Amino acid sequence: MKQLYKLSSTWFPIWLISLLMFIMVSVYLPVFSGANQNLIDVPLIVVNEDRGHMGDAILLKLIEKQNGNSFKWEIATNKQEALNDLKNDKAYGALIIPANYSKGLSQVQELLLSGNGNGKAATLEILLNEGVGQSASMIASNTLQAVASATSEALSRNFKNELNEKGITLSPDNALLLDTPVKFTMKNVLGLPVNLNKGMTPFVMALIISITGLMGANMIHGYLMRGNGILKKNESSLSESKILTSELIFGAILSFCVSVILQLSVFGFFGSSHATSIRIIFLFTFFCCITMFFLFKSLALLFGGWGMLVMFPVNIMGIFSSGGAIPLSTLPVVHRIFSSILPTRYMVDGMRALLYYNGRMQAGLGTALWALSIYFIITLAIVITFIRNTNRRQGQIS
Repeated sequence: MKQLYKLSSTWFPIWLISLLMFIMVSVYLPVFSGANQNLIDVPLIVVNEDRGHMGDAILLKLIEKQNGNSFKWEIATNKQEALNDLKNDKAYGALIIPANYSKGLSQVQELLLSGNGNGKAATLEILLNEGVGQSASMIASNTLQAVASATSEALSRNFKNELNEKGITLSPDNALLLDTPVKFTMKNVLGLPVNLNKGMTPFVMALIISITGLMGANMIHGYLMRGNGILKKNESSLSESKILTSELIFGAILSFCVSVILQLSVFGFFGSSHATSIRIIFLFTFFCCITMFFLFKSLALLFGGWGMLVMFPVNIMGIFSSGGAIPLSTLPVVHRIFSSILPTRYMVDGMRALLYYNGRMQAGLGTALWALSIYFIITLAIVITFIRNTNRRQGQIS
């Protein structure tokens, strides 16, 4: 095996694929533009902490559809519960109706009717989960703002009718208050920097990892077999089982190299934001890389010459059904089914949790580690079984 490692052609797949992956990161990450498809059942939260009854009116007028998007409203008992759901990537945004909402509106009404002094509008709070990506976050923001604005406009009409009936005129300051009796504040709960590459960094990293596994499994095998042919002429060729073992070793080396390049290019060169340690992200990246290598290698062993016909659709379907570039709710049912089966979706979810959600297990990292571990164990077991069977067969022949 040492002689095989000394051949320059043996190392060709390592540096070539690593270079190609760096080029792909450089092309995809800065210019990647997300899709603009309408979302289905966008998860939004509403919290009604109002001690009065005016907050209930907002619940009755929540927007079900807007600009082709539909929404799934969840009721949270308090603001902290909503924050936890947003930080665990369970919802795109939340509308908080504060405890003093009815009291604030009563004060506005009393001020308008009396005309004495100046008052402040009642306030609603909008919380956004900016880690879901630019398009999804914008849809959530626009929808929650539309709810708050529609509430303010409805109350303004009611107040105007009441003032007209009583023949009351207002000062300029109070006229502004009449036009906007309800205002809202907005906050990004994750506190992420503005430059997030449109939230596509996790997807691009998963894309590179998946392609690395596909190309690595095929190119390493091809070049090792070529190198073994050279050794065969010198009557020092390796057995089939040793070739397979060497493929595992080179696969691990390739996974390490691409993982390093991803960290250097994504976080060093492009300065992408990350909520957890780069060391932890590197370990997860390496785990994903080597898992995908084992997956495609096991497919090659199981299907032989037909392996590429299986590996290519697995790779493509995994990328399209990952939910990284296009939200899963916009995809056909078959893609959503494959998203639960194939590992790419879990790589995206895990990477997103590490980059944007402080590595919280509840934000998708726990499920991702569980699913990828199953893939790792099963595919590694398949490769080891082939090595053992090859050793046994060669022993019987000799």
